[in-house]
Amino acid sequence: MTERTLEAVTVTFVDVVEKLTFMFGEHVSMDDVAPGHEPWSEARMAFTGDVTGSIAVIVPRSLQPDIAANILGLDHDALQQQAVLDDALREMLNVLCGHIIRAIAGPSSQFDLVTPQTTELTPDELRELMDDPDSTAYLLDDEPVLMNLKFERS
Repeated sequence: MTERTLEAVTVTFVDVVEKLTFMFGEHVSMDDVAPGHEPWSEARMAFTGDVTGSIAVIVPRSLQPDIAANILGLDHDALQQQAVLDDALREMLNVLCGHIIRAIAGPSSQFDLVTPQTTELTPDELRELMDDPDSTAYLLDDEPVLMNLKFERS
Protein backbone atom coordinates (compact mmCIF):
# COMPACT_ATOMS: atom_id res chain seq x y z
CA MET A 1 0.00 0.00 0.00
CA THR A 2 1.46 3.35 -0.97
CA GLU A 3 1.92 6.06 1.65
CA ARG A 4 -0.79 8.14 -0.04
CA THR A 5 -3.25 5.24 -0.04
CA LEU A 6 -2.44 4.44 3.59
CA GLU A 7 -3.11 8.06 4.55
CA ALA A 8 -6.46 8.06 2.69
CA VAL A 9 -7.48 4.77 4.31
CA THR A 10 -6.45 5.94 7.78
CA VAL A 11 -8.29 9.26 7.51
CA THR A 12 -11.37 7.46 6.17
CA PHE A 13 -11.29 4.83 8.91
CA VAL A 14 -11.10 7.39 11.72
CA ASP A 15 -13.73 9.66 10.18
CA VAL A 16 -16.27 6.91 9.47
CA VAL A 17 -15.83 5.14 12.81
CA GLU A 18 -16.13 8.41 14.77
CA LYS A 19 -19.33 9.39 12.97
CA LEU A 20 -20.87 5.92 13.18
CA THR A 21 -19.96 5.02 16.76
CA PHE A 22 -19.63 8.50 18.33
CA MET A 23 -16.27 7.35 19.70
CA PHE A 24 -12.97 9.21 19.27
CA GLY A 25 -10.51 7.40 17.01
CA GLU A 26 -6.84 7.82 16.24
CA HIS A 27 -4.25 5.95 14.21
CA VAL A 28 -1.42 4.44 16.28
CA SER A 29 1.57 2.21 15.74
CA MET A 30 0.97 -1.52 16.03
CA ASP A 31 3.56 -1.41 18.84
CA ASP A 32 1.05 0.65 20.86
CA VAL A 33 -1.48 -2.21 20.87
CA ALA A 34 -1.36 -4.57 23.83
CA PRO A 35 -3.69 -7.49 23.07
CA GLY A 36 -3.94 -8.68 26.68
CA HIS A 37 -5.62 -11.98 27.47
CA GLU A 38 -9.21 -11.18 26.56
CA PRO A 39 -10.95 -12.61 23.48
CA TRP A 40 -11.02 -10.59 20.26
CA SER A 41 -13.67 -10.63 17.52
CA GLU A 42 -13.05 -10.25 13.82
CA ALA A 43 -15.60 -9.11 11.25
CA ARG A 44 -14.35 -9.80 7.70
CA MET A 45 -15.80 -9.36 4.24
CA ALA A 46 -14.65 -9.59 0.65
CA PHE A 47 -15.35 -7.14 -2.16
CA THR A 48 -15.05 -7.22 -5.94
CA GLY A 49 -15.26 -4.61 -8.67
CA ASP A 50 -12.92 -1.73 -9.51
CA VAL A 51 -10.99 -2.82 -6.41
CA THR A 52 -10.97 -6.46 -5.27
CA GLY A 53 -9.93 -7.79 -1.90
CA SER A 54 -10.99 -8.16 1.71
CA ILE A 55 -11.26 -6.02 4.79
CA ALA A 56 -11.51 -6.94 8.45
CA VAL A 57 -12.10 -5.05 11.67
CA ILE A 58 -10.72 -6.71 14.77
CA VAL A 59 -11.74 -5.57 18.26
CA PRO A 60 -11.53 -6.83 21.84
CA ARG A 61 -14.87 -8.39 22.77
CA SER A 62 -15.08 -5.98 25.71
CA LEU A 63 -15.34 -3.08 23.22
CA GLN A 64 -18.25 -4.59 21.28
CA PRO A 65 -21.01 -3.45 23.70
CA ASP A 66 -19.85 0.18 23.40
CA ILE A 67 -19.77 -0.03 19.60
CA ALA A 68 -23.18 -1.71 19.46
CA ALA A 69 -24.80 0.69 21.95
CA ASN A 70 -23.65 3.70 19.96
CA ILE A 71 -24.51 2.31 16.52
CA LEU A 72 -27.90 0.96 17.58
CA GLY A 73 -28.77 3.72 20.05
CA LEU A 74 -29.50 1.17 22.79
CA ASP A 75 -28.56 0.94 26.44
CA HIS A 76 -25.81 -1.53 27.34
CA ASP A 77 -28.35 -3.58 29.31
CA ALA A 78 -30.20 -4.36 26.07
CA LEU A 79 -27.03 -5.79 24.55
CA GLN A 80 -26.53 -9.10 26.28
CA GLN A 81 -26.54 -11.39 23.23
CA GLN A 82 -23.30 -11.92 21.33
CA ALA A 83 -25.31 -12.15 18.08
CA VAL A 84 -26.45 -8.52 18.49
CA LEU A 85 -22.89 -7.40 19.25
CA ASP A 86 -21.61 -9.24 16.18
CA ASP A 87 -24.37 -7.70 14.01
CA ALA A 88 -23.26 -4.21 15.05
CA LEU A 89 -19.60 -5.02 14.32
CA ARG A 90 -20.56 -6.34 10.87
CA GLU A 91 -22.60 -3.18 10.22
CA MET A 92 -19.62 -1.02 11.17
CA LEU A 93 -17.45 -3.05 8.79
CA ASN A 94 -20.00 -2.81 5.98
CA VAL A 95 -20.18 1.01 6.20
CA LEU A 96 -16.42 1.27 6.59
CA CYS A 97 -15.78 -0.95 3.57
CA GLY A 98 -17.83 1.18 1.19
CA HIS A 99 -16.10 4.37 2.29
CA ILE A 100 -12.61 2.86 2.13
CA ILE A 101 -13.17 1.45 -1.37
CA ARG A 102 -14.23 4.91 -2.54
CA ALA A 103 -11.17 6.44 -0.83
CA ILE A 104 -8.95 4.01 -2.76
CA ALA A 105 -10.72 3.83 -6.14
CA GLY A 106 -12.61 7.14 -6.31
CA PRO A 107 -16.18 8.26 -5.63
CA SER A 108 -17.65 6.67 -8.77
CA SER A 109 -16.07 3.25 -8.24
CA GLN A 110 -18.23 0.18 -8.79
CA PHE A 111 -18.06 -2.72 -6.36
CA ASP A 112 -19.99 -5.61 -4.85
CA LEU A 113 -19.74 -6.64 -1.21
CA VAL A 114 -19.90 -10.15 0.19
CA THR A 115 -21.87 -10.57 3.43
CA PRO A 116 -19.52 -10.03 6.39
CA GLN A 117 -18.78 -12.86 8.80
CA THR A 118 -17.64 -12.67 12.43
CA THR A 119 -15.38 -15.03 14.32
CA GLU A 120 -13.61 -15.11 17.66
CA LEU A 121 -9.87 -15.12 17.13
CA THR A 122 -7.40 -17.38 18.84
CA PRO A 123 -4.35 -15.66 20.38
CA ASP A 124 -2.21 -17.03 17.52
CA GLU A 125 -4.60 -15.66 14.88
CA LEU A 126 -4.55 -12.26 16.58
CA ARG A 127 -0.73 -12.21 16.69
CA GLU A 128 -0.64 -13.21 13.01
CA LEU A 129 -2.91 -10.27 12.12
CA MET A 130 -0.83 -7.91 14.21
CA ASP A 131 2.29 -9.03 12.31
CA ASP A 132 0.58 -8.72 8.91
CA PRO A 133 1.90 -5.69 6.99
CA ASP A 134 -1.65 -5.12 5.68
CA SER A 135 -2.91 -4.47 9.23
CA THR A 136 -3.17 -1.03 10.80
CA ALA A 137 -3.87 -0.12 14.41
CA TYR A 138 -6.16 2.47 15.93
CA LEU A 139 -7.43 3.48 19.32
CA LEU A 140 -11.17 3.95 19.67
CA ASP A 141 -11.85 5.78 22.94
CA ASP A 142 -8.42 4.52 24.04
CA GLU A 143 -9.29 0.89 23.22
CA PRO A 144 -7.34 -0.96 20.50
CA VAL A 145 -8.90 -1.70 17.11
CA LEU A 146 -7.18 -3.32 14.16
CA MET A 147 -8.03 -3.18 10.49
CA ASN A 148 -6.68 -5.61 7.91
CA LEU A 149 -7.05 -4.50 4.30
CA LYS A 150 -5.95 -6.54 1.30
CA PHE A 151 -6.74 -5.23 -2.14
CA GLU A 152 -5.74 -4.96 -5.76
CA ARG A 153 -7.10 -2.75 -8.48
CA SER A 154 -9.04 -4.65 -11.14
